[in-house]
Amino acid sequence: MKFSLYNKKNQLDEMQEQTMLSIEARGFWLLWTGLFLAILVQLILGTPCSQWVGEFVVFMAGCIYTMIECLRNGLWDRHICANTTTNVIGALSACVVVTVVIGLAHGSWLIALIPGVITGVLCFVLLQVCMHAAEKRRKELDNPKDEE
Repeated sequence: MKFSLYNKKNQLDEMQEQTMLSIEARGFWLLWTGLFLAILVQLILGTPCSQWVGEFVVFMAGCIYTMIECLRNGLWDRHICANTTTNVIGALSACVVVTVVIGLAHGSWLIALIPGVITGVLCFVLLQVCMHAAEKRRKELDNPKDEE
């Protein structure tokens, strides 16, 4: 008899599976928010890059993985509509956050405005590109071409 801690067969019924997915989702967002806040606090306090780069790498790996998988599956968000207005609001939020963090870290709001605006513009462009990619992929998945 072979002993294994990992069983490939799902041990959960449908209700338990939904509960597990909910727990995992909340856990992901808890970790995401915690890493994001830890990075922001360290930036504002002027902590040397070598002390927060690990958190940044893990944070970005999670963000990039989530983005790629959502786009691959033609998904945008459960609660937020994919449209230009939403993307403008997201980009403006990113602009404000970057400006405030850099302003607090360096004490110069004029200098902080430049990377803030650049971040806002880049964020808007990336959100638009991702939105169109997700919409295109969703159409492909919803209307598969007949295989010959």
